[in-house]
Amino acid sequence: MTGRTADRFAFAGVHLASVGPFLLFCGPDEAVQRVAGVSTTLTVADLAAAVDEAVAAGATVLMPAQPTLNGHRAVLRHPHGGVYEYVGP
Repeated sequence: MTGRTADRFAFAGVHLASVGPFLLFCGPDEAVQRVAGVSTTLTVADLAAAVDEAVAAGATVLMPAQPTLNGHRAVLRHPHGGVYEYVGP
């Protein structure tokens, strides 16, 4: 669909595949439920700047930036209630 090869990795008991702008995941129900509350994952060029910008616009940090196998991630709740994972270097 994207013409790209999947980058596969695991995180918190979940198997993931990053394919272009899509992040697909699967695993045991308990592990998947921990990540299923995230509306979408956004890849950003500068994680700290993206988090600062989102907070300035009213977002709340649910999980501060932390290292992962594919860079760093942070989870934020936007003012409208959506929960988004930001991933970046």
